Amino acid sequence: MAAWAAFQRRNEYDVIISDAERSGLPLALMLKLSGTQRGHVMVGHWLSPLKKRVLLQWFGGAETIDRLVLKGATQKRFALEHLGFARAKVEVVPTAADADFWHPLGLPQSGICGVGLERRDYPTLVEAVRGLDLRVTIAAASPWTSHGGIPRRELPPNVIRRRLDYLGIRELYDRSEFVVVPLVDVDFQAGSLVIYEAMAMGKAVIVSRTRGHVHGDVVQDGETGILVPPADPAALREAINRLHENPTEARRLGANARRIVQGGLNLDAYVQRMARIAREVEVKRSALSSWSGIAVSPGMPALSLLTPTASPVGQAADSPSIGPTTPRSVSV
Repeated sequence: MAAWAAFQRRNEYDVIISDAERSGLPLALMLKLSGTQRGHVMVGHWLSPLKKRVLLQWFGGAETIDRLVLKGATQKRFALEHLGFARAKVEVVPTAADADFWHPLGLPQSGICGVGLERRDYPTLVEAVRGLDLRVTIAAASPWTSHGGIPRRELPPNVIRRRLDYLGIRELYDRSEFVVVPLVDVDFQAGSLVIYEAMAMGKAVIVSRTRGHVHGDVVQDGETGILVPPADPAALREAINRLHENPTEARRLGANARRIVQGGLNLDAYVQRMARIAREVEVKRSALSSWSGIAVSPGMPALSLLTPTASPVGQAADSPSIGPTTPRSVSV
């Protein structure tokens, strides 16, 4: 268990970064119950489920979280309004893709694709493309989740399902005219990593305007992609036809997306922002410790090293492979 491993090594670091609630919430409770004074930066994805609210509010887990890093405005608002976090403790930092791995390859384009499984609404996509003269490839396989899937009944002849590794997914993105991310209406940013990957590949994206994406944190409607109402096959079909019949518009949106990635929505910028947050927490903790008379070991590192690496951590990767055939994730 990652939380227990981090707790056992708590005395080696001034700041501990937990990559998701599944490790961050148990760690927060361990720190509270043990009375441990350590900086804790928790990356949160979806805090609104009742079981997480209970751990944060009723059991006081939030008290040991020095900085809460979220992925979008909807969850930030929830943390401020319903969980009682101070505004200074909450920051939105998108988890971006590795722009060095996910980049345009210049392959011939034909058809469109959908990738990923978490909270996907592929039945709506299948109905939207039924009968269209357009090949649709769905690459939906993930060891991280079972929340999503493809209709069990027979798929239309223009829809195929594939299981691909990272290199296969990169080629699928590149060969696609654009990428579709159909989502069920949840209040967190499901599908965001696939969206970032597609943007890094220079692809326009069509995404369900769920409660988690309503603020345009990831997709700028009309600039980097198109947002459509969730569970609306007719609206999704219209958006697909619009980009398919106007490839110039699809290329414009994709080029805008790639520029945003190169301008700072990438893995290296994410590492820099997380390192800055950890250092801010360490500085504040050190000042408080000095003021209260608590001894701080001068040889103790402020944080474990954050570096882009091919080694998958948390929700950032699906493969144990290490090397140029996989995108970098963040080692914490």
